[in-house]
Amino acid sequence: MKNLQSGITVDETEKVISGTLKYVTGYTGFSGDTELQSGNFLALKVTAPEGASRTTVTLLNGSGRVVDLDEDMNVVLRIADKDTQKVKFVSYVGAQQVSTTYSLTGLTCQTE
Repeated sequence: MKNLQSGITVDETEKVISGTLKYVTGYTGFSGDTELQSGNFLALKVTAPEGASRTTVTLLNGSGRVVDLDEDMNVVLRIADKDTQKVKFVSYVGAQQVSTTYSLTGLTCQTE
């Protein structure tokens, strides 16, 4: 994923994701829709809480679509506005939901 980003860190205390998102074009790994193949993309490897049966991710102030993560626990998000968008993870552990939301204000988004 080094062609998408560099220096990505997740601050669990402040709940902020930081680093640099490179501007890429023609990224077919995100979408078959050519309008969605350019921009800044954030790739993350998610670690779910022990015992989680399911984990979802939602880009708030983005598509709003809830995505179920599969067993590889990788997610790629297209970031349009790092100052207003947030990433929300929800893991289901037994009857409980464990939810964490991260700010993207620590990201630097390169432009064309």
